[in-house]
Amino acid sequence: MGLVNQTGFDAVASGTLSESWRQQPGNPVYCTDLTEPEIGLALSKANRATAPKHRDEIITILANHVGSNSFDQLTEENNAFLLRVNRDVTKGVWLLLYGVMRF
Repeated sequence: MGLVNQTGFDAVASGTLSESWRQQPGNPVYCTDLTEPEIGLALSKANRATAPKHRDEIITILANHVGSNSFDQLTEENNAFLLRVNRDVTKGVWLLLYGVMRF
């Protein structure tokens, strides 16, 4: 972790390889800009059963937002939007904000 710290990033021990699913799409730590203390909490809230549904909902919301542009054309604004969507979906507030129905 020293090498990571030397490059200007904060390294966080997030568990074993078998626990790496906690960092996958649809979980609270994925694609966010959390602080070091927030990462531990987000990892503890990861849910293996709901992550695939959340991932799919995030993709649907992003696709509707981007419209006819390709994902390669994402701008800084759209990256910020993706960050908010990931946080909102994993918090469970996406239905009110984006109108996407659960599967």
